[in-house]
Amino acid sequence: MPPPPDARQDQLLRHSPDVVSSRLGDAGVLVNLRTNRILELNVTGIRIWELIGDGQTVSGIGRLLQQEFDVTAEDLQREVSRLVAALVREGLVDASDGQ
Repeated sequence: MPPPPDARQDQLLRHSPDVVSSRLGDAGVLVNLRTNRILELNVTGIRIWELIGDGQTVSGIGRLLQQEFDVTAEDLQREVSRLVAALVREGLVDASDGQ
């Protein structure tokens, strides 16, 4: 199976109503209640999840994380896009065009 395409930078993100999450220290878990699939997230992943809950776009998440983590903007944006694409593919996040 090919890797998921990167998420578009202007996509507005929302948590799926079928997902529950829990922060466990610096990490966290997401549970898809429809499929019973569990996803473990590291410190960066759970922070991205929290920012999605704030209604951020993919590019907005990248800008905020750039202030919090010591990483290049290009690497950060690439990783945010990949994680968001995976969350959308798994039904954990809904994405729409940001206007």
